[in-house]
Amino acid sequence: MIPVSNEHVDRLDDIIGPVFKEMYVRQIIDAKNSVIEEIHKELKVNSSHCIQACYLNRKSITKDKLVGWLETVVYILDSFCVPLLENAVPLVDRVTELQEEKIEDQARILELQRELILKREQEVKAVQTTVETEMKSYSSVLQKSYSSALSTKKIEAAVRKVTDKEDRNKNVIIYGVDESENEKLLEKVSGVLEKIDEKPFVRDCVRVGVKKPNQTLPRPIKFSLNNSEHVAQVLRSAKQLRTKSGFKSVYICPDRTVEERKAYKRLLEQLRDKRKSEPDKNHVIRNNRIASFEKNSEPA
Repeated sequence: MIPVSNEHVDRLDDIIGPVFKEMYVRQIIDAKNSVIEEIHKELKVNSSHCIQACYLNRKSITKDKLVGWLETVVYILDSFCVPLLENAVPLVDRVTELQEEKIEDQARILELQRELILKREQEVKAVQTTVETEMKSYSSVLQKSYSSALSTKKIEAAVRKVTDKEDRNKNVIIYGVDESENEKLLEKVSGVLEKIDEKPFVRDCVRVGVKKPNQTLPRPIKFSLNNSEHVAQVLRSAKQLRTKSGFKSVYICPDRTVEERKAYKRLLEQLRDKRKSEPDKNHVIRNNRIASFEKNSEPA
């Protein structure tokens, strides 16, 4: 189409770019409004609804004016609006692709949620199986001893044991953290964990035991993590505290039962005796036993 040059078209760039831009839309709207305003002024109307034959047929509206308006509008449509709409097509296609990708992502999230729920159900079933096994074992004792009272106590003890074990597997104990009034335990625990590059979700922070008068040593801090895997990761990283300034007297340990603490204490005593009797070797605790190896070497 032969280019048109007038005050309305001059508001537009000569060439519409190869991509869709808001700038081009604003220019087209500006040019359109300029034409419409001129028509309103000539027709002496205030609304585009009045641009009708009854007004356009007035003697004051010459053929040249009508041709000029028509030519300008057609030129704007053909040379600017149509190319701009063609450039918008890829954007529409891309939006459709993104919507489809979003739907796929949402479907994947739902699938992961279902897998998580299934895993939780399997964990609960495993606990139920353990309880049932313990109950069957004590049921056998009941049949042999004919003592219902004894069987009931053992069943209750088995249930408590399993539940307590499940709870403790998610707990961690920190020793040696300074104790103060109105302290923020969560911040203290997070500060210790950051020293070993661990940032798990921490909850239920509490000091263990009753604070006694004139007590100098800080009470241990017990806190919980989301699962036993997070606990195991923290315990593996705990040895890094020995290399951190100001944290050499801070220790991270699992939440042990009374029996486990007694057994671990005996193991520590055996470790001290071993180091005294065999100073030419290195001695460490591995898997609840003492491992000895030559210095400058690793344990088998």
